[in-house]
Amino acid sequence: MLQIGQKIQLEIKNSDRNKTDIYLCTIIDETEESYIINYPVHKETLKTTFFNVGTYFSAVYVGEDDAIYRFPTKITSRKKAKIPSLYITKPNEEQWSRIQRREYVRVDATIDIAVHSVLQQFEPFTTTTLDISGGGVAILAPKEVELVLSEMVDIWMPLERKYQNKIHYAYAQAEIVTIRELNIRMNVVSLHFHSITQKDRQEIIRYCFDKEREKRLKERN
Repeated sequence: MLQIGQKIQLEIKNSDRNKTDIYLCTIIDETEESYIINYPVHKETLKTTFFNVGTYFSAVYVGEDDAIYRFPTKITSRKKAKIPSLYITKPNEEQWSRIQRREYVRVDATIDIAVHSVLQQFEPFTTTTLDISGGGVAILAPKEVELVLSEMVDIWMPLERKYQNKIHYAYAQAEIVTIRELNIRMNVVSLHFHSITQKDRQEIIRYCFDKEREKRLKERN
């Protein structure tokens, strides 16, 4: 299913920081049992990282059908050449995991959110969301906060589940993907989730479904 030239990301749990590190790479060739990739570059630091043979990852990519695919893989060998490369295992049919884009339904929502710079590039601030999905969130940001495209941020949000009478506190590390002016005081900033637990993502998706249900009920009435 993957083609030569396909860009993928490799995710690995960092136990020291209790987060998932993300590395970017490209498939440059393949064999019957392996994909051959260039050396992965860390998403945040943009530094090439050395990994031992036997290191396990979760590989993620976007398919031609606009769905997100995930599969487990590991490094089986490395090749020293003009372009150093790594061999990673191909998944079998049972190991593919497909996430439909429709699961990432985006809904309008005003949620309190705390935003911190991963690299301490700006002072932490609190604001509100404009909309949210399982894949990301749009927020209001004061213009005096100097945000930069591709910057990584840590975010925290309380998600109220009215139908269960509870609040879930979700955390994610996200990338700033767009910044556009709203008015003389505020920008609208779109964030894409890059590191988020499955539980937190599912809670966000459930929150979105609850909002959609509320909207449909209001329309019927």
